[in-house]
Amino acid sequence: MSLTTVEEVRRISGVTSTSLVSDPDVTATIAEAEAEVEKYLNASFTPKERIDVLDGNNTNTIIVMKNPILALRELKIDGTAITIDGNIFITKQSGKLELNSEGSPEETRFKGKPQGIRIKYIHGWLEEGNTQTTTDADSSSGSSVALSVVNEQGFAVNEWIEIYGMDGNKEATKITAVASGEITVDNLSFSHESGSTVIKLDVNEIIKKLMRIISGIALVARVVGESFDDITGYTLGEFHVQKGEPYTQWRETALQLQREAQEILKKVGKRPAIF
Repeated sequence: MSLTTVEEVRRISGVTSTSLVSDPDVTATIAEAEAEVEKYLNASFTPKERIDVLDGNNTNTIIVMKNPILALRELKIDGTAITIDGNIFITKQSGKLELNSEGSPEETRFKGKPQGIRIKYIHGWLEEGNTQTTTDADSSSGSSVALSVVNEQGFAVNEWIEIYGMDGNKEATKITAVASGEITVDNLSFSHESGSTVIKLDVNEIIKKLMRIISGIALVARVVGESFDDITGYTLGEFHVQKGEPYTQWRETALQLQREAQEILKKVGKRPAIF
């Protein structure tokens, strides 16, 4: 799903006429720009499932290859499936997993076997939005879990939410259905106590603005490139009209957009990753 719209990119770039660039071409430009920004920032703004195969380190902590980590789906250590609920602590931004030191012996350390650790998880650069509610009943781990909530307004199918409470369990999950007083999610790896916070996740607005700007720069470049055969002057009898080169205005637009994009990139920075 795109993080911006054709109308928003036209507004920020000044390329408002479909005679300059058609709507389908703007849509294609947005898709290309968003892919480039994700690659440059080393981040996904749409949650993705990933499986890491890592070497064990004989400690109780390990770091996955992509972050932020939104949810842990499965963990195997030396072929043994580890119960996630109650046994693992997750540090979202760094992607660190920490085993509970009070677990069974096979669940307290990542055994030092080459490629002996298999981790299935969801990663994505999403942040807490403004829409939230609370649960009014306990919920258990599992697939297709119906959360009983105080207010379901503002939540929609295919959106991502984060659920956490004073029990210390925190994870993200995708909404599959919404009904009166109920939000059904695709998967929960942890149980959650009644009174847990449920908050909608979204991409930071400054990232969305960056997507619009990068798309806008591409549109301006397209317009300038196609202006090579524009008529800039003509003569009628003894009268001569000179319009001037249109690319100069577009060039200034591009420079302003580039400066703004550079300022944003200084603020957001790239996501670290392990390879």
